[in-house]
Amino acid sequence: MRAALRVAVAGVLAVSSVSAIGAAGAAAVPSTAGPLGAAAAGILSEDDLIAAAAAADVRIDPREFDSAPRSAGGKPEQEPDDGAPDDGNGDGSGGGNGSGNGDGNGDGNGSGNGGGGNGNGDPASDLDTDTPAPAPAPTPAKVPLPPGPATPPGLPAEVDPLASYQGQFLCSPDPKPGALKITELLQQTYSTTDAIWIPRDCSVGGRSEHKEGRAVDWMIDQSVPGENAQAESFLQWLLATDENGEPFAMARRLGIMYIGWGDEIWESYTQQWTELKGCYSKPDDGYDTYCHRDHIHLSLSWDGAAAQTSFWGGDPTPAPTCQTDKEAAAEAMPVGNGLDYLPVTPRRLLDTRSGLGLERQPCRLTQLSSGGPGAPVVINVAALADSPGEGMRAVAVRLVSSGSNSPASLRAITGGDATMLDIAMNGRREMTTILPVAKDGTLAFTTDSGAGHLAVDLLGYFVKPATATDAGGGRLLTQSGLVAYDSRKGQQPLGPGEKRLIDVGLAATTEGPPAGALVSVTAVRGEGAGSLVVRRTGERRTAATQSLAYRKDERSTTNVLTALDPEGRITVVNAGAKPVDVVITLQASAVRTQSLGYLLVPVAPKPVEPRRTTLTRLLRKPTGAKAAILQVSLRSTGEGGSVTFWSLLEPEAPSLSVARGGATSALVIVPLSREGTIARSVDGDGLQVDAAVVAYLR
Repeated sequence: MRAALRVAVAGVLAVSSVSAIGAAGAAAVPSTAGPLGAAAAGILSEDDLIAAAAAADVRIDPREFDSAPRSAGGKPEQEPDDGAPDDGNGDGSGGGNGSGNGDGNGDGNGSGNGGGGNGNGDPASDLDTDTPAPAPAPTPAKVPLPPGPATPPGLPAEVDPLASYQGQFLCSPDPKPGALKITELLQQTYSTTDAIWIPRDCSVGGRSEHKEGRAVDWMIDQSVPGENAQAESFLQWLLATDENGEPFAMARRLGIMYIGWGDEIWESYTQQWTELKGCYSKPDDGYDTYCHRDHIHLSLSWDGAAAQTSFWGGDPTPAPTCQTDKEAAAEAMPVGNGLDYLPVTPRRLLDTRSGLGLERQPCRLTQLSSGGPGAPVVINVAALADSPGEGMRAVAVRLVSSGSNSPASLRAITGGDATMLDIAMNGRREMTTILPVAKDGTLAFTTDSGAGHLAVDLLGYFVKPATATDAGGGRLLTQSGLVAYDSRKGQQPLGPGEKRLIDVGLAATTEGPPAGALVSVTAVRGEGAGSLVVRRTGERRTAATQSLAYRKDERSTTNVLTALDPEGRITVVNAGAKPVDVVITLQASAVRTQSLGYLLVPVAPKPVEPRRTTLTRLLRKPTGAKAAILQVSLRSTGEGGSVTFWSLLEPEAPSLSVARGGATSALVIVPLSREGTIARSVDGDGLQVDAAVVAYLR
């Protein structure tokens, strides 16, 4: 039966021959094969595999593709019987060397029909003495093992740590880089690689790393000597000790978390082979897939999935998990009727990559072993040298994620464990937002999948009104895009490296120019690529200084929350090698006169729907709301474009714009109509817009 099933499945899986599977098999070649080119045509989704099997009249149970199930402790455990009967007759395959347990469970391994089912006696006593013993089965001819995969030149002597258990948590089945690279490695090394499966639909079966695109099933049959030799070649190469005495060297360099093969599972976190899902007692060929006799299953750690391990040129000694002995308080400080704004020179409070803010101990923000938010990093804002003290209630910050080995969510614990930022694998994401401060004066952040780095920049404080007056802050007054400067009017673009002082204190009162402002900075008609750096006049540029990237002949716009010098000025620097025009408009000013402007009320982030909505629909009771403050991120995967938010009439100038392939994040103020309407329009293709209300002015 095993041979018949194997031949039928082989016909289904041989995607290089369309005639073997007909039209259904041709349709089974998924779009995920694209990144690998023609060589990767054998990467099948589970739905494709089952559809192709049905076309060839082969039954494939989706449950048979389950990876090892997980116990509450995170390690694989035995699965209950899946319905195949144990009839107590034994398999009759032994050579008379079993002791016979006599328990009726078919576990005896002696010869005959009972396998020693008569108790603890010699199973040979159950044989008819007048009947000659059956001839022993012929020993299969041994097949020499083929060479293992080629090792990249220049590998460091250090070997990656053994992967810890990191259970599936996300629904993210797209094949991840490390899984695709292992597929290529197998295809370049061995001949039996017609079918390699990575993704699984998230609605099928139980927990599985296939649902995160970080598990690989190499369909290769243990009962076929040539295929078994290829499998054993790969596993020996994978688990061998290297010349430096490091065990399991290549498994560690690839980030292998566990392996399922031939009734057994090897786990990096136990460093041994053990029985897989009770398969020692399931010799029937109907269990071949369930027991991984007809394929090798490889589950990768998130470092392996992201191809951040040393085999692919990554660091073999990644930063450890961030740990803290500080409690992460969740309850926010009360804000009363609202807050005023106290601008500061932007500065970096936390950088896990360098250890800034963590006693100079680099670390990575990391998930729990079984998925979900892990240990937080905590920032004591109240202890900062320029903290406004007891009057502080919220902060404006820029959050920057980088180097994550997983798609994930960055969460802020204060204010209801809100998701602040969608983290990209092997990428950089940024968000400017307003966060309430916990009652103990802290901010705390976690991530729910994988591991990565986080930087946090402080842009300003939001404080009780009396505190702002004493410390030189102001009350926010909306300006609705009032143009403060346009270099095009005087035909005076900023030259390469030029610094230009720009007066944006147009909302000066009898108490003087504003203390700070939210300014919209637009780069247009650039003769080359570069960036515009925006800072308070008289200050130096730091890692936290805000800037706007631009490209040749394309428009880019972002909003910058900045402090102003005593004359109400900022300095804009052209950090490009070619001239560029700049336009500065005002979204809001922090005026020093208490009778003007509005108080700010921070709220837990509420996503803004793409269609027209109202503030009352998003918030329960936005009492007296005059303007909404949105955190917005705009990313382009095409030629670029813009997004505009408005309430009554759509303005001519967009709220944010990016050049092709660009990205920006900023706060956007939307003065509200009487109905509290919030609308948006998007101009351009391939744009991703994420927006949420994080505060309102009253």
